[in-house]
Amino acid sequence: MKRLVFSFLLFIATISAAIAQEYVCNTERINVAVIMPFDLDHNVESTESKKALDFYEGVLMTVDSLKKAGVNIYVQALDEGSATQSKIQSVVQHPFLKEADVIIGPGRAADILPLTSFAQSYHIPLVVPFANTLNLAAGKPYVFQCNTQHSTHYDKVFSRFVKHHGTENILFVDMKDRNQKETYTASFMKHLQEKAVPFHQIEFADFDDKLLEMLDSTRNNAIIPSSSSVQFFDMLCMKLNDMKLLEKYHLQLFGTPEWQTFHKKSQNAMYQYKATFFATYYNNNLSSRTRNFMEHFTNNFHHGQYGSFPRYGEMGHDISAFFLTAIQRYGNKLFSHIGTHGYNSLQMPLHFVRNAEGDGFTNKATYIIYYKNTGDIILSTF
Repeated sequence: MKRLVFSFLLFIATISAAIAQEYVCNTERINVAVIMPFDLDHNVESTESKKALDFYEGVLMTVDSLKKAGVNIYVQALDEGSATQSKIQSVVQHPFLKEADVIIGPGRAADILPLTSFAQSYHIPLVVPFANTLNLAAGKPYVFQCNTQHSTHYDKVFSRFVKHHGTENILFVDMKDRNQKETYTASFMKHLQEKAVPFHQIEFADFDDKLLEMLDSTRNNAIIPSSSSVQFFDMLCMKLNDMKLLEKYHLQLFGTPEWQTFHKKSQNAMYQYKATFFATYYNNNLSSRTRNFMEHFTNNFHHGQYGSFPRYGEMGHDISAFFLTAIQRYGNKLFSHIGTHGYNSLQMPLHFVRNAEGDGFTNKATYIIYYKNTGDIILSTF
C-alpha cells in the first residue's frame, strides 16, 4: 500500500516581494509544486517510486520547519506516473501549476521537456533534482539543474588538488581494472602536465620491485589508483599494509565519488590512509545534523529512507530548503540573487551558476571528503 499522504498540506507565510522582471512571486504564500514518479496507479512500490516518496517526504520536512518559523507555504504533489505510463502531459494541464512560485521535478529525465516549455511560458523556476544530462539548462533560462555529471567537476577538482598537493610526491597506480576510470586519470595527468606538476606512474603488479624507488620519506606521498572499485581499493590497501609503509612514509590515497559506497572493512583503511575524494553528494552519518534528520524522518513517516546513494529524503530536504529560503529571502529577485544564496546542506551542496546568456542555472558545488586517521570525516564545499 502506498505510504504517500497527499493530504499532508502545510500552510506557512511569506515575506512581501518587489516586482522583478519575468518572475512574480506570490505575496501571500509560496506555492510549491512537486512532480515525482509516485506511480499511484500501482499498489506495489517500485524502487523509483520509493525514492520519489522519500524525496517528497524530505520536502515536507523542510516545509514543516519553515512553518514553525512563520513562513506560509502550500505544497501540491503531482504524480508523474511510471516509466511505461507517463502522466506528464496531464500534469502540465493541472491548474495549480500556473499558480506555482517554484516547480520541483520531474523525477524522470524523459519528462523534462514539456515542463521546461511550461516554465518558460509562465516564467516559473523549474528545479530539476535528478537528471544529470549535459547542457540540460542550455537555452532554458528558468531551469535549475541540481545534479551534474562528475566529469563536469574534473577541472575544478584537479585545480584544487594542485593548490593543496602540487608540491607533494604524486603517484598514479594503474590497477589494470577493466572497469577503471581511464578518462578521469588521463584528464588528471594531463592537467598536472599542463601545470608543470611532476608525478610518477606505476603498475600495481610492479609494487614489490619499483614502489620504494618512487616513494619520498620527506614529503607526503599522494597515491591515486586508476580504479574506483572496492575490490581494487582493498587490494591496494592490503599491499600497502603488507609492505608496512606507514612506518616510514606519509601516505594519502586520493579517489573518486564511488568511494563513499565502501563499507566497514574498506572504511577502516580509508581512515588509516587518510582517503580523500570528491563527490557531488555525501551522506555523513557522523554528523549530528544528519543523524537528527534521519531520526525525525523515521518518526514522522514510520520508515527509514531507502538504502541508496544518495539518500533521497535528504536530497528532497536540501533542494527544497535551498530554494524555499531563497524565495523567502529574495522574492521576485530570486534569479539575480541565486548565485550568492547559501544553505548548509545535509548531503548535497548547492551553488548555481548561469553558464551563458539565455541559459538556465547548473549546480557547480562539489564536496571534498577527507577521512582523517583520527577517525573523523571533514567535508569541504568548493
